[in-house]
Amino acid sequence: MLVSATTNTMREPTEIIQRFDLKTGHTLKLQSHDKIGKGSTMYETIWYDERDSDHKLVSRFRAWINQDGNPPYRRQIGWEQYALSGELLDREVRYSKRDNLEYLH
Repeated sequence: MLVSATTNTMREPTEIIQRFDLKTGHTLKLQSHDKIGKGSTMYETIWYDERDSDHKLVSRFRAWINQDGNPPYRRQIGWEQYALSGELLDREVRYSKRDNLEYLH
């Protein structure tokens, strides 16, 4: 599992699927895509089904972006892979951070 606090270059949840390490012959199918706002934060979540070359369901992926609408406009972006049993198999989460601390007084 990777948890990182780096400036992320992924801007859309659909770009996250490029980071999934799918086996040859496996495919992803979009299952749901939801966006909700709570307070100043927008939460976007996408679920994908991973299927093998025989079209058998083998795992599920969840990708998300949480974007704060107020300064300092924090952003969290990530994905998780789950076994059919519900066990977490892999995870990557990235948090935005400022390039410098000059904004502090």
